[in-house]
Amino acid sequence: MGRLPEWITNKKRVLVDSFIELKGGKAPLKFNKHGSAKRYILRIHPDGYIQVTLPPRGNRKDALVFVEKNKIWLENQWKTREQKLQERQKADRERPSIHYRGKLEPVSVISADGKTHVSFADRCLPIDLRRMNLKQWLEHWLRYQASAELPDRVGFFARQHGFQFNHITIRDQRTRWGSCSSNRTISLNWRLIQIPPEHCDYIILHELNHLEHMNHSIHFWKSLEALCPLFRKSEAWLKVNGKYLRD
Repeated sequence: MGRLPEWITNKKRVLVDSFIELKGGKAPLKFNKHGSAKRYILRIHPDGYIQVTLPPRGNRKDALVFVEKNKIWLENQWKTREQKLQERQKADRERPSIHYRGKLEPVSVISADGKTHVSFADRCLPIDLRRMNLKQWLEHWLRYQASAELPDRVGFFARQHGFQFNHITIRDQRTRWGSCSSNRTISLNWRLIQIPPEHCDYIILHELNHLEHMNHSIHFWKSLEALCPLFRKSEAWLKVNGKYLRD
């Protein structure tokens, strides 16, 4: 017996039996014999293939004849399914979302019992849309979260590696992720809360390392490699994903 053809749909890999040509392209067929079926039955399966149910004494040849007889009905059903899928994909594209910890998280606004909440990732937070719009609120919350989390992360690495700094600021910068001044102040971009945690940690270690090496000399990079052995991976990621600074 030959290997069954595969059909990838809805991000799932499905083994199908054959295909049928419909207007607009081919559609996969999957045959299934059911003990209680009284006749041949067609349906569009949620996983994106045409399921053909056979009665106990049914056979593949007669099932294919049944499919061909109902081809116009199938084409209409398949077309309706494709249209709904496109509408759902369009709605997903237009749905608000934010970058948070390296993932693009869909955002939902939920109103119930006179209260409104915004939901994304593992968060469900109260929101008052009379004071600011959703975009403004999300940016405000991300800045607040960065101010709450990033200083603690700097402190953790400073204690771990024996660095001494004077002050930490969380800023809104469009061209850099962070900086270290001559007066030992570490400045970090609030958008670090939006990128993957491992790359955020790299930025923090990079700036802490400037407390010992104020330039990008060979000694700086050797010291940084000891602090963060995979720093080149983060450098490459940040170079490609600088869009986070403008998003």
